Amino acid sequence: GLDPIRAQASNYTTFHHNFNLLSNYLKDNDIPWENVYNMDEKGVQLGGGRKNLQIQYFFSRDDRMMYRGKSDELQLVTILDCVCADGTADIKPGFMFSEVGKFGKWFKVHNDIV
Repeated sequence: GLDPIRAQASNYTTFHHNFNLLSNYLKDNDIPWENVYNMDEKGVQLGGGRKNLQIQYFFSRDDRMMYRGKSDELQLVTILDCVCADGTADIKPGFMFSEVGKFGKWFKVHNDIV
């Protein structure tokens, strides 16, 4: 969902103006909405993490040291999602794996997804 602070900072007038500019540009250049796409990415970390250890660490607010947890079981994955503006393109999400090892269960597709 949308972060409440971002939602409060949203400006309807600015959004409306920007979408009018986009709409006019598309009309002036004969670009159909089916050729307009939005792409987003989300990075996730699989394996490891605080939930597996059940350990929490507390540090002083004044402590400026940089702490970095390490685990040999972490896998970084980027999920790419692309949506056609008019909803006609059937584009499935893509996955980018930065690690060499991959788990077979990552590639099993649940029936409700496709």
